[in-house]
Amino acid sequence: MKKIAVLGGGQVGSSLAKILTDDGNDITLVDINSSVLEDLQEDNDIKTIHGNGSSPSTLKQAELNDCDILIATTGSDEVNLVSCHLAKKMFNVPTVIARLRNSEFQISTSGFDLDLFSIDSIISPSKLVTDFIKNIIEHPGAFQAFDFADGKLQVIGATVLKDGPLAGKKLSEFKNHLPNVDVKVVALYRNRKTIPVNGSTIIEIGDDIFFLATPENMRFISELSKNQSRIENIMIAGGGNVGMTLATALSKKFSTKIIEKNLLRSKYLSESLEDTVVLNDDISDESLLENEGIEDVDFFCSVTNDDQMNILSAKLAKDLGANKSISIINKLSYRKLVSKEIDVVVSPEDVTIGSILASVRTSDVVKVHSLGFGEAEILEIIIHGDKNTSKVVDRKVSDFELPTGCKIGAIYRDGDIILMHNNLTIKSNDRLIIYLLHKKDFSKLAKLFQVGIGFF
Repeated sequence: MKKIAVLGGGQVGSSLAKILTDDGNDITLVDINSSVLEDLQEDNDIKTIHGNGSSPSTLKQAELNDCDILIATTGSDEVNLVSCHLAKKMFNVPTVIARLRNSEFQISTSGFDLDLFSIDSIISPSKLVTDFIKNIIEHPGAFQAFDFADGKLQVIGATVLKDGPLAGKKLSEFKNHLPNVDVKVVALYRNRKTIPVNGSTIIEIGDDIFFLATPENMRFISELSKNQSRIENIMIAGGGNVGMTLATALSKKFSTKIIEKNLLRSKYLSESLEDTVVLNDDISDESLLENEGIEDVDFFCSVTNDDQMNILSAKLAKDLGANKSISIINKLSYRKLVSKEIDVVVSPEDVTIGSILASVRTSDVVKVHSLGFGEAEILEIIIHGDKNTSKVVDRKVSDFELPTGCKIGAIYRDGDIILMHNNLTIKSNDRLIIYLLHKKDFSKLAKLFQVGIGFF
């Protein structure tokens, strides 16, 4: 069990506190809004402190001198920076993590030095969301796409279409359609609920299936899409941090346009983005979209800070002929409402939390991503120990009990990918890619994989 302080009780902070509590950690959440804290205390066993996260007295009240980790997720970059510096210098907190929205704090692009504010790790929502969207665009037909095992393994979520090769067929028949493709199904969702799968499971139109395979085998994903042509044109609605980061990443490969309503921001974008057409206009203007050739747009990405505007502009773009729509939507109720009308719904909360969990849980958790509709996770975990100190090393997968709904999808061993079957034996230093149906069961998984005292 770790003692962790979370600063900021917004969507990310509160969700993170709940997940880490379920993992068995001792959590203290700090927020300047007392009503936020009251709501959290009602439903969760979380200690709360009312105060400013950048105040030394507040941090002292939160017992930071006894904390293992500080995670600063307030809405202010400045507060997060100061609190991390104080946590390290005044309270000697071993690990401090800051969520920073401003793109100037991205090490890769600005050269920002973490040591200036004594930060161990930066979580950049704009970069994480950009990477997520970029992955989707590079995998036409997918609504989620993640890399594992140093990029040698991918997990792709795709919806079964009416004219696709799986509709109305048994899962075992997939091999008949693509006999040379080695792919594993890790989860199947029907009407947003997961169902058990085996070779005799009949796939229905509208099912959401998560596949696991190496990149060369994942080429089959285009088979699940109707008439998927080559991606050429991208239109981005919103020129904020995410829009600018996304345009920078995509314009190197695709013809990219970005629409921004604010004149000063538009000028800044046009000066900063060399290969992107910048339009100063309203993203909900129907005539603008038509004049800019919306019918030729392969992906319309609405990434403003306004959920309703993102939904409106994405639906309008689709109605006017855009091939695919991607929208950032923060509110869970909105995501559920439009999940079937917008091709890809992106939750910055889920993307950000996954990155933080990979930094917080243990050094053996390499990656964490929320899967499906937020309830499940897929993780990459390193196995340590030997037969005497581990419950899984030198044992077959069929010989140990995983949490309900948990499934090992693949092993990454000595640079090679091995798709899982029950007769495989786990070895020390294996990396397991694991589907976890319920996030709250991570503590059970961690207990199963933990190494006995004799190992050290």
